Amino acid sequence: MKRTRKYRKMVPVKEVLQHPKACFVQNIFTPNGSAVLVPNKVPICDLVASLPEPERLIRSLESQGIREVELEFRHPLDVQKTKALLEEIDSSFRVVDAQLSSQVVEDLSDIYSRLTIDQKFHFPRGEVERLGGMLAEEVGKATHILMSLVNPETADTYTQTHSLNVSLLSGYLAKRLCELKGFHPSLVEKAIQAGLLFDLGKATLPREILEKPEPLGAEELRIVRSHPAESVRIARASGVSDPDILEGILHHHERWDGSGYPDGLTEKKIPVIARILAVADTFDAMTSQRVYKNAVSSKVSFNFIMSANETHFDPDVCRVFLSGMGIYPPGCVVELSDGTVGTVAASTEGNLLQPKILLQEGDQTRIIELCREAHRNLFIKRALDV
Repeated sequence: MKRTRKYRKMVPVKEVLQHPKACFVQNIFTPNGSAVLVPNKVPICDLVASLPEPERLIRSLESQGIREVELEFRHPLDVQKTKALLEEIDSSFRVVDAQLSSQVVEDLSDIYSRLTIDQKFHFPRGEVERLGGMLAEEVGKATHILMSLVNPETADTYTQTHSLNVSLLSGYLAKRLCELKGFHPSLVEKAIQAGLLFDLGKATLPREILEKPEPLGAEELRIVRSHPAESVRIARASGVSDPDILEGILHHHERWDGSGYPDGLTEKKIPVIARILAVADTFDAMTSQRVYKNAVSSKVSFNFIMSANETHFDPDVCRVFLSGMGIYPPGCVVELSDGTVGTVAASTEGNLLQPKILLQEGDQTRIIELCREAHRNLFIKRALDV
């Protein structure tokens, strides 16, 4: 699960000093608009440090008739503690083995490094198949796939980590599609292998283009859009022959309405593995921090995918994504009906509206299950993520 959590909330001016680590969302100007009275993106504790007395900040705001301000908060998430708490309340709780995930990233890093030096390098197909099989076994047992996703340790390992995350999400979605639509169980392992290999072609492309923060020119866009075919070339040269895997890799940027590439395929003409990869790739890419863009929350990414149902993405894949994540996906920061702010720790199978909520009260952390009788009067008022 991604660890960075930010949310925004309206706060009465008189309570601003109670949140020293929060920042103002907007600059607040003097009455004539000629100067910034209170700058945004600066922790409140730093703002008041330069004042003779902290209350001066409050008086300055109130003198302009401001009674409420919007603050941005950072919401820390201790993933290991969250896992431990979930294990206490749910004996079936299971995530993908962390050591296996680390091994996959290490192996992918080696493959990418070699491809960067030698575009004719053939990766060890047997090792990729072995890891894919082990990941498929783990995904089959995992009950909380988002808790299994990992963050890149450095910017240099983003693509490898992204490939691992996409393979895990793809395997999870494939598993649920098999249950919903009756696909052969082999779809899970094939989707995972495709996820491991789908971005290999990027290792052969200029890094300055892949990480360019400005809009790409026509030739640069053509180069970037060549990566699915490059990935297929590398996979085929290394001995991958399964057409389902190769076609999934080639078409993972196709879109349901035909607006994708390389062939502008539509709807069910897009291979099923490609349709799965499209959702998994989008979700993990949006929630990842990059040099050219900021990460968004799991809720924002989830909302985008659901809004693009039947335009960009396969409705069946979106349906299993929704049923597996819930309306408030794990990692989403929410405000409860009693005003408490918490983080969604896990979805509740078969219940989209009542997930398990992680609450931090001082030094104490606990998880409540909204579906339990003890919390029948509590509900999620709104999502706060940005």
